[in-house]
Amino acid sequence: MSGPAAGMRGGPVVLVVDADPGARRGLVSAFERSGRRAVGAASAAEARRLAADRAPALTVLEMVLPDGDGLRLLDELRGLWPGLPAVIVTRYAEPRSIVEAMRRGALDYLAKPVDPEALLPLCRLVEARAAGVAPTDPVELIGGSPEMATIRATVARVVHARPVSLLVLGEDGVGKTTIARAVHSASPRARGPLLPYACAGAHDPAIALLGRGGSGGVLDAATGGTVVLDDVDQLDPVTQEALRARVEADGDRVMLIGLARAATPSTPLLAWLGRLCIEVPPLRTRPDDVLPLARAVASRALADRPDALTTAAEVRLARETWPGNAAELVATVERAAVLADGGPIQVEHVEAAQRRSPAAPWAPSGPPRPLRDVTEAYIAHVLSLSHGNRSRAARLLGVSRETLRLRIARGAPPPVNPRERSR
Repeated sequence: MSGPAAGMRGGPVVLVVDADPGARRGLVSAFERSGRRAVGAASAAEARRLAADRAPALTVLEMVLPDGDGLRLLDELRGLWPGLPAVIVTRYAEPRSIVEAMRRGALDYLAKPVDPEALLPLCRLVEARAAGVAPTDPVELIGGSPEMATIRATVARVVHARPVSLLVLGEDGVGKTTIARAVHSASPRARGPLLPYACAGAHDPAIALLGRGGSGGVLDAATGGTVVLDDVDQLDPVTQEALRARVEADGDRVMLIGLARAATPSTPLLAWLGRLCIEVPPLRTRPDDVLPLARAVASRALADRPDALTTAAEVRLARETWPGNAAELVATVERAAVLADGGPIQVEHVEAAQRRSPAAPWAPSGPPRPLRDVTEAYIAHVLSLSHGNRSRAARLLGVSRETLRLRIARGAPPPVNPRERSR
């Protein structure tokens, strides 16, 4: 058996190529903890030697290596093993490099430091493609309200219709991304990639999405799958029109799902996406969904124990209005599960998880403070509210994930893991 799948006998082999020993060891360890075999290389020469001895199922490549260029190495490795899936990682992401990486067949392009959790779904995708099965189980849309029942029925109709466009509308935190994932996972495109793109604050999105000269970019990388555009209404009008024309011209090669808070002011792209539209009402209007979602989150956080939530805790959760929608509810239950330390979640755990943070240092009182101090403190606060999830924090701040990463690198405190904070 030849090709990348050959290295999957006894578990996939992941080749991690990174000159940074800490980053390399961290990724290798993460893959091994997930039950996969992984090997690390500190240079292009070492990577060539390892790839000559065994067929990787996936390679994670640093863009800048001490003895070469990551993209050039990718070409060489794919010469040895045609179709080798790859992820490019770098500290200095820029649109031209992203497009070139996608053009050369990279599955994704991630900014360092890389969260291993972002790589494991790609492993599952690669393994599923090699096995010829769907990469993920269908995404369950949890809730007992009439509104959620309607959404589930609408998703089923959308999947049956096999459209190339869909618009999902709703406030921040209502679960728009989950619905997009549900549509993708239940559709024939589930064997293809699901690529998210944050439009708010994106740098040169036309090139990142469409590539140069009509080829490359995220759309080409998602061939056979789905692109999810978060805050699609934030794209400039020229890029919106180019996207619409490109997807229409490509037929059913890729599905485009747009996520937005509202459809107004309408644009040609939103109108085109909105030919099929799912509107998600806020959680405060769907009280019947609170406890089913809370129970599911608590059960997952506490190893499927049936008594994950006590009756008193459920009563406390049910009487809240959840202005932050499902995202706030999920974050509260997850934080309460950490405080419960393996036991059932009591009402005091919920109350502690909901407790407000002390007054922020950027409040408009007292003497003036340097702008840098205020910026760093506010970023740290939003990261704390997001439990260290940088994508969520970037959305709350109204910036791209890369902009947030650069701000953190310039001096903002790193996010605190809620598990460590509870110790």
